[in-house]
Amino acid sequence: MVHSIIWSELAIKTYGSNIEYLETAFTETEVKAFITAVQKKLAVLSIHPRVGRLTNKRESLRWTVIHKRVALIYRHKPLKHEIQLVRFWNNYQDPKRLKSK
Repeated sequence: MVHSIIWSELAIKTYGSNIEYLETAFTETEVKAFITAVQKKLAVLSIHPRVGRLTNKRESLRWTVIHKRVALIYRHKPLKHEIQLVRFWNNYQDPKRLKSK
């Protein structure tokens, strides 16, 4: 069964921040490649929502790599057939910042 993809406000904000960074530091080709990678990953998640590694069983949080520098944190809601995107995380950031937010 296909799951719907729900974007949280934080996911929208962090996705935009990653694109803004790519636009300033890389070429348009890399920006397009990142956008395409996100679209492909979301297509996979909608069909196979458990593809990501479970990081918090109580909250059903999962982690999957979009690019070697960026991961997606999402929540699988099987009863509602939904994938809630929580945030895009730059893997070079301090992981302590992730836990505090």
